[in-house]
Amino acid sequence: MELGTKIRHRREQIGLSQADLAQLMHIAQGRISEWESGARSQMSLKNLRSLARALGVSADYLIGTWEDDAEPAPTAATPATPEGAALSGRRRGRPRKAAAVPAGARG
Repeated sequence: MELGTKIRHRREQIGLSQADLAQLMHIAQGRISEWESGARSQMSLKNLRSLARALGVSADYLIGTWEDDAEPAPTAATPATPEGAALSGRRRGRPRKAAAVPAGARG
């Protein structure tokens, strides 16, 4: 299946319009149309990641790295979030400094 077909099929499967998807990705609706029609087949890595998150699929699925017969299950559209943020209790970013230990408390 071609990239544009995968995008359109998955977008329709989760009930998004091109405008809705473009809004989730913070890009112009025309770009979605170009990808789906095949007029434009290249995209930046940033857009690929954003597209995969918005559609709830992996980038590998979209670009066809592994051709699986199984398509992703339909899910409700969710706003794009950093990968794993909702699934993991881990904090992202710089680690906090350790609390200072009073001088007399050291052994």
